[in-house]
Amino acid sequence: MPIILTTLLAAHTLAAAAAQKEAVAELTPPALAAPAQPALTDDVIRKAVRETVAETPPAQPLAINAQAGAFRANSVEAPMSAAFEQAKVPDCLHQDALKLQPARIGPVNVVGPYSLPWVIAAVVRGKCN
Repeated sequence: MPIILTTLLAAHTLAAAAAQKEAVAELTPPALAAPAQPALTDDVIRKAVRETVAETPPAQPLAINAQAGAFRANSVEAPMSAAFEQAKVPDCLHQDALKLQPARIGPVNVVGPYSLPWVIAAVVRGKCN
């Protein structure tokens, strides 16, 4: 008797599971079941590329530099001018008189009329004209 009850219970469970699978298959639309993927052909690729190009905004034209790639004086002139300006001996009667010999006492800068001894020393040493 227990074997018969177990067999009937197992048959009933299997039948219910099969009925449930059929009900789910009936409710599932065919479009959601398995989407068909198109074959990857040259025409499909061309179409995708055209659509992508049409979606992207056009690039702004680059400014045309007439002297691009040409040797110009500015590329050499600016560093050379800065080097000559820095190496030039300053005038003793202008603000940059102590450029080559700063007026300092230890870490303290001396400014104004108190820097006159340093200006005199710069004239004697030839650090300014």
